[in-house]
Amino acid sequence: MSNFEGNYEQEEKLVSFEEEVESFLINLHDHVYHRNAEAIKKLFDVDFYMISDVYFKNIRWPSIELVDTFYKQKNRYHNLIHSLYEELYYRHVFIINDITLEDRKNAWENYKCLLNFILSICYEQSGEKNDNIFMMPSIWVYDFLSEYVYQYQSMCHLKQNMLKDIESYKEGVEFINQNLELNDSNLVLEVLHSLFVNGEYVNLPEEQRVSFVTNMFHINNENISTKYQFSYFSCCSLLNVYVLMCDYYNALKIISYIEFNHKALYWKVLLCHLNMFYNISFCYMMLRRYNDAIKILTHFLIYLSKQKLNLSNQLRYQQGWVHNLIYKLYLIVMICHSLCNIRLDETILHNIKEKYASKFYALQNANEQTYTELFYKIAPKFIDPISNISFQLLTKLENGENDLKKYNADITARQLDLFLKDVRYQKKSFSFYILCKII
Repeated sequence: MSNFEGNYEQEEKLVSFEEEVESFLINLHDHVYHRNAEAIKKLFDVDFYMISDVYFKNIRWPSIELVDTFYKQKNRYHNLIHSLYEELYYRHVFIINDITLEDRKNAWENYKCLLNFILSICYEQSGEKNDNIFMMPSIWVYDFLSEYVYQYQSMCHLKQNMLKDIESYKEGVEFINQNLELNDSNLVLEVLHSLFVNGEYVNLPEEQRVSFVTNMFHINNENISTKYQFSYFSCCSLLNVYVLMCDYYNALKIISYIEFNHKALYWKVLLCHLNMFYNISFCYMMLRRYNDAIKILTHFLIYLSKQKLNLSNQLRYQQGWVHNLIYKLYLIVMICHSLCNIRLDETILHNIKEKYASKFYALQNANEQTYTELFYKIAPKFIDPISNISFQLLTKLENGENDLKKYNADITARQLDLFLKDVRYQKKSFSFYILCKII
């Protein structure tokens, strides 16, 4: 089948896959065509990962060309379905870590195509009879944008690794220099801002936005427009991108558009919920707003401690991410508590002493090594926002060894230095405060 497009006889041969795979592909077309959001949600959130685990655990899904032929033979081929399958295909390639530079380029081009289509929907005037010409469930919208950011982040890290040993990555360096728009920071920010600004969420009057958000939790997927969801979740994605760029002020500024309501849209997507509170609390910590970090996490962690059954029912592929994020949230609370005088809630304190007692008491000793170890555990994988410009300039320098050494300084290490300066300052202020009380 790999030479399916070869000659006439091969073209006449029917393409077939395992029954579950064929059913998935047909349902992908039919559910998207009929705008069945709940069925699409199950297809993406359950079926895709279940089939991947059974048939494609360490290998790729059927090639895009082969699936296109399958759809044509079933009279179901459509450019949108082609792009949606391609997005899932490359998402799985990243999961099994079988990615090449050509794959990265193809995935990037496909995202550009899909996002341009979605932006064209956002630019259309609402109020038409069929406003939801393209229906996606909340979890797919969020995961779609998260994967877009993840692939951008992954490419930035790859460029940094290449600059550490240019001689060993000559072909890769040449490929990237020929494709400078690949995962460019300006383009990523431009697309996310365009989705945010031109979607329905930010354009709603403030009173209507508050009212809509208040009732959001009881609204079915079919009644939430695609424009609204992409506008809303692009705001959450921008928060993530700004934190990765170490731009904490803009991160908090952009997320100020989200209403922190216990029935808001982000509650429908657990990973969005966790990531949002993680990013906000990390920003507060880096900006020395320790009380704010503890305050925002206290209510959230108390809620999570009451939802143990629901958390355990999450899909297996999500459980690792969920538990890792909750672990980071507790570490942030412990760090911030050690740097301010606020009293912890009894429930939070009990959970900390039960699960993280050694780390909690180690922080009381003002040991920088402990702060360093915990910072590396909670910090995101930061990126260089001008990686394309840096890459282009540094790879063309004839005598740029010193410049490369300066550039290759670990971004996380630089953020750690800033954080430790704040820790020293805070500890000295404690000592001064105690001295003043004695006097």
